[in-house]
Amino acid sequence: MATKTSMFASLEGLPTNMGGGNVFDKMNPISKGVSLPASNTDREFKKAYNTEPMDVTTKGFTIFVSLNTDKDSDTGMLGGNTPPVTYFKFTIGETPTFSFYFGDDAPSYNMVIPTTKVSTIIIDRKKNLVSVKMDDDSIIEVKNSNLSWTFADKNATNGYYYEKSYNMMIGVQPYNLTTATLFREQNDELENLIPQLEKDGKGMYLWTIDSAKTYFSPQSFTFDKDLDKEFLRTADVNYDSLTAIDTKKSYISFTVAVENKAKRTNNFTGRHSGDSSYFVSLQFPGDEELLAPMGVGDDGTTVACGMDSPAGRVLKSITPVVKDGNVEQVRLEFRDGSHYIFPDAETGLFTATDKQFTDQMLEGKVKNMIVGIGSPKEAHAKEVVTRLEQDIDTSKTIMVNGKPQTKAIAWTTLNPPMMKVIVPNPNGKGSKLITIPLTKEA
Repeated sequence: MATKTSMFASLEGLPTNMGGGNVFDKMNPISKGVSLPASNTDREFKKAYNTEPMDVTTKGFTIFVSLNTDKDSDTGMLGGNTPPVTYFKFTIGETPTFSFYFGDDAPSYNMVIPTTKVSTIIIDRKKNLVSVKMDDDSIIEVKNSNLSWTFADKNATNGYYYEKSYNMMIGVQPYNLTTATLFREQNDELENLIPQLEKDGKGMYLWTIDSAKTYFSPQSFTFDKDLDKEFLRTADVNYDSLTAIDTKKSYISFTVAVENKAKRTNNFTGRHSGDSSYFVSLQFPGDEELLAPMGVGDDGTTVACGMDSPAGRVLKSITPVVKDGNVEQVRLEFRDGSHYIFPDAETGLFTATDKQFTDQMLEGKVKNMIVGIGSPKEAHAKEVVTRLEQDIDTSKTIMVNGKPQTKAIAWTTLNPPMMKVIVPNPNGKGSKLITIPLTKEA
């Protein structure tokens, strides 16, 4: 394992040994083995986080920050004790640590007292700013390669000397109450303090504060499914390598949560008993007869998929992406050469035009997506019945034992002024629309 770690560290341009400097005798490592920072992958952040900060509080989320040594200042002041680069590790829920290289044998040391834990990490890519918040209310910020820390000041109040005008930070090691107090009380007498510390197997490290580099990537968020879903676009999928479902024996079923009530249609109202929320249950195959998803045509343009295809000849195939038993994404192939992938990797939305009311569009968040087993026709027929029942306005309908008994419905139009009535067809088949012109007196 060490060989692999070292190999990959080298490929990333990261050190696999000390490379110089000293570890003081009284510095006891809290652990051995330092994993590599997250590397670049084919995953991408959602576009929203190009401008919005990512606020993370999930335990286990980790970033690294490195600081270089000012060789001249270190040699002149501390005798060349500081290794070339120090890597600080910030993991939410854990005490910040630092190390000098990566690999199975690399030791880590506490940056502060063990009771101090990282509580929040905020990444603002627009401002090129990373903030690490501790549960002692101290904050480390890295902005445009410059590091600052509310815990560190020019009086070495907490065992860390920080002076922006000198472009340096000095920390005492091992870090504890005794050494921190000693540094605070004698920070203006380093020529006496340093030999005293080194005599006792202790010492100091020096870093240049404008050399800060952060290490994180989309990969940093993939260890937790909720973080992955919140901040990252869905991974690109090679659908050619996946198996389409048998649309005679199975189907895709899901719910669309409509957040904007204007994004509903006459056929898909989203009404349901309960509260004022709008939820539309959809199924493919089935709803392609009335819905044309807004996908990609064979020329790469945005099109209403299957809009002009004849009934029963709309869908070509349905291919789901299933991970850990959950359907994460679905690709619909249409016979007109278009395709549609949902939910949208960025927004999580399903968007489609109503084929009967082409000026109306259905749009909402995809929820509870599954592969249903059984006859798609039977399942869809039941869904349509449920959908119609939920659309009934019970305040304007005669209900008996929960079933509508109203046989006719009438309404008026203003321009032209007419009354329209739907009544049962006298032959017993279907309904009949009657239009009655209205006079001014009517």
